[in-house]
This record gives sequence, structure tokens and C-alpha cells, in this order.
Amino acid sequence: MNRFYWSMLFLCLLPFIYIEVADGGAWVEDFNDASLTSWIKHDRDNRSTWMPKDGHLDVWVQPPPPPGIYDKYALAFDGFQFDTETLDVQLNIIEAHNASVGILIGQYDETGYIYDRTVAFLHTATIGGVIFKPKEFDIIKEQVADVPIPAPLKAIEISFNKGDFEVFTKRKYIGTYRVPQLERVNFVGLISIVGLGRGVIAHFVLNDFVVSGPTVPAHGTLNVQAKDKAAVAWGALKQR
Repeated sequence: MNRFYWSMLFLCLLPFIYIEVADGGAWVEDFNDASLTSWIKHDRDNRSTWMPKDGHLDVWVQPPPPPGIYDKYALAFDGFQFDTETLDVQLNIIEAHNASVGILIGQYDETGYIYDRTVAFLHTATIGGVIFKPKEFDIIKEQVADVPIPAPLKAIEISFNKGDFEVFTKRKYIGTYRVPQLERVNFVGLISIVGLGRGVIAHFVLNDFVVSGPTVPAHGTLNVQAKDKAAVAWGALKQR
């Protein structure tokens, strides 16, 4: 067999090699599972309703009346376990009213209070800005106080690497933000921050939730399926 034969054989196999790698590392929650079996709601007063509808996630929140300024509601993704130095997460926002929504990423807290060691990247500004940080992360306050994010966003894409959070929207690079306390992450989810006020009801609709990374399994018991659009999106994102 000559060199030309081997070259042609490699070129023929190359598309299949790419599909295997891309599909194995990119997963999409398409919100077609009515029971949300891959998620856990964090809402102590049960004031939020997270409901898959027509391939989207339709969410309603009726916060309690004042006192206070805002309240937080989250949906934690627990379809598979991970503890990693690198992870990519993407969320598409169809619409949002009276709420800031986005990606919550970080570490599980031993007390079970998920906001203590996580950072939220939101589609629009709320109290604390577009990046919402717990009090123990005040060290990065000056670094991200005036985040140059062209909110409101229709897509949030986070590429995490050993404490660095690269932020994109529709594959457009926005900035990199360093959180030295988070060299690894083992938690990811969705978050909604809703302002308090009598009669205020928040409503938002989310589209595909994508997780990509070396520790993301290629199969599992959750209702998540590898999709070509996920592979293409993350392929383009990582080649920025």
C-alpha cells in the first residue's frame, strides 16, 4: 500500500472521527422530559414552576411580598456527577420578563446551600451586576464590577478552565473573569433572580442547555441526547 492509499483512507475516516469526538463531549438537555428527572429544584417556599413545554423550559415565579429586594430560584442539573478543571456550558434564552436568568456554576456547598460557592452569569443586570457573586467571592468585585456584557443576552456561553470563566454570546467573545477560589467545579444549573414587590410575577422561557467537556459521559440514564447543533456550536466556540 502506497502513501496515497493511506492518505485517502485517513481522509475518508476523518468525518467519522470528528462525529465521535464531538457527540461524545457535547450534550443537550432539550426539555422534552416532562418530569425533569435530570434536575432538582431549589425553592424553599415552592414559589417557582419549571415546566417543559414544546421543547422549551417554561418558568413562572411568584416571589413573596416585601421586605427585601430580590429572591433567588434555581434548578440544579444532576443528570451525571462530575468534578473537573474544564467544562463548557451554554444556555439559550427565548424570552424573560421581570427576571434575570442565567447559568449557575461552581461547587456544591457542604451545607447544601447552593449559592455559597457558585457564580451566576446572567442575561441582564440585577443587584450586583450581570455576574452575581456570593459574599465570599468579594475579592473579585472590582474585577467584574463593570462587566462589558451587551445585556440583555439571548445566549450565554461559559468556557471554564481552572478558575477562568470565558464568557461568550452567540460565539462572540466578551471577556475572561478569574475566580481563584474555583479551580474546579462540580455543580452547574440554572438560576433566576427576581425582584420583590407585591403582585410581581416573573416569566421566562429557556431553550437547549448544553454541557461539554472531557468528563461529560457519552451515555447515561438522563433524558439528554447528543445533537449535531451542539457539536457544531461547541466546535466553533472552541476554535474562536
